[in-house]
Amino acid sequence: MKRQIVVCDNDIEILNAFSMILEDDQTVVTTVANASALAAVLDGIKADILFMDIHMPNQDGDQILRELRASDKHHKLPVVMISGSPDGRSISLECGADGFLAKPFDIIDVENYIRRFVYER
Repeated sequence: MKRQIVVCDNDIEILNAFSMILEDDQTVVTTVANASALAAVLDGIKADILFMDIHMPNQDGDQILRELRASDKHHKLPVVMISGSPDGRSISLECGADGFLAKPFDIIDVENYIRRFVYER
C-alpha cells in the first residue's frame, strides 16, 4: 500500500518541492494550495501525515488543526506545521501539532518526520 503524504500550503514552490522530492513508487504526495479544500481532500484519502502552513489565506493552519483534533475521523493524523514566522513554533505547540518546520527547512527534517510518523508507526 502506498504512503499518502498531504501538503497544504499557499506557496506553490513549497508544494512542488514536496512532490518532486518525496513522490516515488511507494509514496503519493497530494498537494493542496487552498486551505478550504483540505477537508475534502482528507475525507477522500487515508493520509499518513499532513504538512501544513500556519499562515494561509481564508483560514490559518492552526485553526484547521484544532478542527482536525476535534474530529472523529482525523484526530490521530500526524500534523507537522510549517512557518517562516518567528511565532510559528509556539503556535504549533499551542494548537497540538506533532512537529514544526521553520521556513526555509531542510528536506532531511521532512524525511525525519516521515520516518517517525509513517514508517515507525
